[in-house]
Amino acid sequence: MGANLGANKESADRIGDYVTGLRRVWGLCDYVTVNVSSPNTPGLRDLQSHAALEELAGRIAETRAGLKAGGDAPIFLKVAPDLADEDAPAITATVRRFGLDGVIVSNTTIARPETLASSARGEAGGLSGAPLMGPSTRMLALFHQADPALALIGAGGIASGADAYAKLRAGASAVQLYTALVYGGPELVVRIKRDLAARLRADGFASAGEARGAL
Repeated sequence: MGANLGANKESADRIGDYVTGLRRVWGLCDYVTVNVSSPNTPGLRDLQSHAALEELAGRIAETRAGLKAGGDAPIFLKVAPDLADEDAPAITATVRRFGLDGVIVSNTTIARPETLASSARGEAGGLSGAPLMGPSTRMLALFHQADPALALIGAGGIASGADAYAKLRAGASAVQLYTALVYGGPELVVRIKRDLAARLRADGFASAGEARGAL
């Protein structure tokens, strides 16, 4: 059970919102996501800039240190798929410097591929589902290249065992499902696990961990 923290749209102290959220959910969840990448909160992605992220990560680390008497939980930073390539090394360095446990790659995208056929393709906000698979997996691979030992959770566009396998091979330690659950329901998890296991065996991997980063 994870808790996803984000700042309030009208907040005068967005970093303070994350600190308050972390204190409130501590001890109630198995891991915490510090989400700085939702495109649906105007300006939130500005927290991915170097100076802002350093301040946020420092405040989170300080708060976590004061809460550890009540146990501990992994803290993951959730990033956008629309980052520049050179952002991956800088962000992984910040995550390491302040002792966060990993990165979730990625949130939804603000891009609008030419292949979109829906009449709603011009709507504002984050695009999820199948069109997100390619860009999110590419960004995932860049983060893995920047720090191969850092724990990464692959998210975005996963709807099959093949998709999950692609995330693993791009560097994911684990994967998350979102949009596909709307269409496939809970049984989708069972189907993905079955297909993924078959793909791992076919390629000679004894575990998902062995396939991590094996592009």
